[in-house]
Amino acid sequence: MSATVTAPLPPLPDLPPDILHRLARAMPIWAITSEHPGVRLSMVRALLSRTPPDPALAHVAAGTLLWAWQEDPLHPEVTAALLHLDAAMPFLPRPVRELAMALAPRLVAPPDPDLWQAVAASGDAGLIRTYLDKATTDPRHGLFRLWKAFGGLVDTCDPGRVVRVLAGSPVRDFPPLLERLCAEAAFFTEPPDKALRRLERLRRDLWGHFADALAAALLAREDDAARAARLLAPVRQAMPWHVNLTLVLHDLALGPRPTTPAATEPIGPTDAAVLLYTWNKAALIAETLETLATTRLGSSPVIVLDNGSTDDTPEVLRQAASGFSPGAFRIVTLPVNVGAPGARNWLLSLPEVASRSYAAFVDDDARPPENWLPMLLDAARDNPDAGAVGCAVADIPAPHRLQSADYHLLPPQTGQSLLEEVPERIFVMDTCSGRLDFGLHRYRRPALSVSGCCHLVSLAAVRAAGPFDIRFTPTQFDDLERDMRSWLAGYPAVYEGRLVVRHVQTSSLARAKTKAQMAHVAGNKLKLEGALAHADIGKLVAENHAVLWRDLSQKAEALEALRE
Repeated sequence: MSATVTAPLPPLPDLPPDILHRLARAMPIWAITSEHPGVRLSMVRALLSRTPPDPALAHVAAGTLLWAWQEDPLHPEVTAALLHLDAAMPFLPRPVRELAMALAPRLVAPPDPDLWQAVAASGDAGLIRTYLDKATTDPRHGLFRLWKAFGGLVDTCDPGRVVRVLAGSPVRDFPPLLERLCAEAAFFTEPPDKALRRLERLRRDLWGHFADALAAALLAREDDAARAARLLAPVRQAMPWHVNLTLVLHDLALGPRPTTPAATEPIGPTDAAVLLYTWNKAALIAETLETLATTRLGSSPVIVLDNGSTDDTPEVLRQAASGFSPGAFRIVTLPVNVGAPGARNWLLSLPEVASRSYAAFVDDDARPPENWLPMLLDAARDNPDAGAVGCAVADIPAPHRLQSADYHLLPPQTGQSLLEEVPERIFVMDTCSGRLDFGLHRYRRPALSVSGCCHLVSLAAVRAAGPFDIRFTPTQFDDLERDMRSWLAGYPAVYEGRLVVRHVQTSSLARAKTKAQMAHVAGNKLKLEGALAHADIGKLVAENHAVLWRDLSQKAEALEALRE
C-alpha cells in the first residue's frame, strides 16, 4: 500500500506553546475527547463566549470547527457555526469558505427532520432502501436527508450503491464533496489500497487534514505504524489541541505496539484465568467458545458459569471442552440465574481464579481476536496499579461501528437527571457509542472505567475495593460502580484501544426500549447515585480530569521532543 506525506491545509495563526495549559484552565473536560460531535460543539461555544476573549482559545475554536466540518461537511450546525466565526474572525482558506457558503442554504431541515430515524428504527429493509434511493434525491432537502442517512448508507457496505445514491443526490452539484463522501465510504467498504487511492485524490485545500488522518488509520490498520505516524504527524502539528490525534500519534510513534505475538510477553501460569458466564444463549456461547479456543491463552484456565440455563447451553458447554487443552476447560453450573454481578463474584471466588493476578472476563457473545489476552496483559504489566484493563468494543457486522471506548466523568452540573425529583451527580461521558470508526480511539491511557465486554480485573484491586455489587442484579452499571470503587482504592482503570473486540449485542443500556427495561436502568442509576458519597464523586471527577491532563501533556511533550 502506498502512502505519501503531503502538505496539509495551511495552519491557523500560531498558537502559544502553553495552549494545553490554557485549555485545562478554561475547559477541564477538554482532555476527555475531541471526537464527540455534540460535546465538541458545546465546548467551542463555551470557549468563544468567554470574557474577556482569549485569542489563543478562539484559534482553538476555529480549528476545532474546521476539523469538525472536514469530518462531517453536511452537518448544518457545524457549517453555520464555521461560517459565523469566519465572518467575525476570517480564518478559512478560500475554497473552504466558498464550498461551505454554497452548502449552507442547501442544508435547511425539512418539516420532518427525524424521518430517517423513524425509517431506520422500523427495521424494514424495503422502506430503508426506498428512503436512501428516493428521499435523498429531493432537490431542496436532499442534502439534509443524506446527512441524516449517510451512516446508514455506509452500513450497507455496498460501494456501488453508495456511489449511485450519492450521484443521484444534490451532492452531484458539488464535485469535491462527492469525492470526499465517496472516499469516506471507501474507507469502510473498500480494500485498503483502493480506499487509499480515493483519499489521495481528494483536494488538499479542502480535505487535507481529514484525508491524511484516514490514510494514517488505514496504514495503522495494516500494522504499518511507522508510515502511519509520518502521515499523521503534520496533521497533529497543525492541531496540537486535538486530544485524540495526540494520543494516537504518540502510541504510533513512541508507544508499545503489542499487536503481534512477537511483541508481547508469554502468558505466565499465574497471570490470568479466562471467565465467562451465560444464560440461555446456547448458539452465541458456542461461537464465542469456538473463537476463544483459537486465541492465545497460554496455560490460562477457561471457566464458564452456566447461570441456570434452560436451553441447550449445558450440552453446548460439554461439547466445547474438546476445543481446549485437557484440563484447561471447566464448567460451573448454577440451578438458578443469579445475575451478572453474582455470577462474576462466584467465578472470582474459585480457588484457581483467586490464585492468579487477573480475571479475564469475556462476554458470552464477544469475538476476541487472536492476541486479545497478551495485549491486555501487556497493558496491565505496564500499569501494575491498574484495577481493570479494557479495550475498544465494536459491532461484528461491517463497518464495525464502535460500541464503546474509554469512559470518563463529566462534572455533575453538566448532565441532565433521569428524574426531575432526584438530582443526579454521576454523568459518564460516552465518547463514541454507535459512531463510525475513523481510527481515532486507538490509544492507551488511564480511564475512569472500561467496557465489561472483554476486560481484565485485577485480583489485588478486588481484595482492596471489593467485588461486584449484587445490588445491580441482573445487570447495568455493575462494571462502572466497581471501577469507581477501584479508582478510589488506588487502582484506576486503563484503556487499551489498539485492541478491538467484536461484540454481537450492544449494551443492555442501549437495548432498553420497553417501559420496564427503561425503569430498570433508571432504578440501577439511582442505586449508583446512592452507592458513593458526594465527596467521593467530587474526588473522582477532579482526579479523573487531572489524570487525563497529565497523560495528555506528557504525551504532547514527548511528541514535541521527537520533532526537535
